[in-house]
Amino acid sequence: MNNVVAFKNDDNQPPRKPQPNDKAILLDSGVGYEIYNRELMRKVFPRIINEAYDVAYADYKRKPEIRDVVAFYFLLQSYIDGKQHKPDGTDSDRFGACFLNYESIQQHLRVDRNRINLLASILETNGIIRTTGHYEGTKRFKWYFPSFCPRVTPDGYIVDEFGEIITPDFSAYSTKRKR
Repeated sequence: MNNVVAFKNDDNQPPRKPQPNDKAILLDSGVGYEIYNRELMRKVFPRIINEAYDVAYADYKRKPEIRDVVAFYFLLQSYIDGKQHKPDGTDSDRFGACFLNYESIQQHLRVDRNRINLLASILETNGIIRTTGHYEGTKRFKWYFPSFCPRVTPDGYIVDEFGEIITPDFSAYSTKRKR
């Protein structure tokens, strides 16, 4: 692969800086790409994993695979509903939410249902996602709203919309059986 520079011929946009490898082609294609905050991978996820092993699970002989939070986060981002309006023109409740059911998540990640709840709890207590329950008739669904661009401190903590640093509640790192 070589470095590709792609410039839009639109006079209203400034020229884009050169993109590595084939990233410009992907960005210009209009389909199949998403953005992510690199600080999540560089600072936040390593902090979460280290705190899990060194603090939350320090006394455990067998420690759970917390690294799965990374795959879980990116799976959620990959299945976000981007339709702001319903077919009738009203605002959609699902806009920005990932609403994969447990079975789909299990198939994608090959994790147990209880691990899905644990991974979601860890991401939520660290401020990376927000979850809500939703009912359609008598069937209950869990919707996940991942943050695309959280503000991150130099030591890997998320800063909320009020400027407060979110410190995780380590009780969320325990499975329901251990709480």
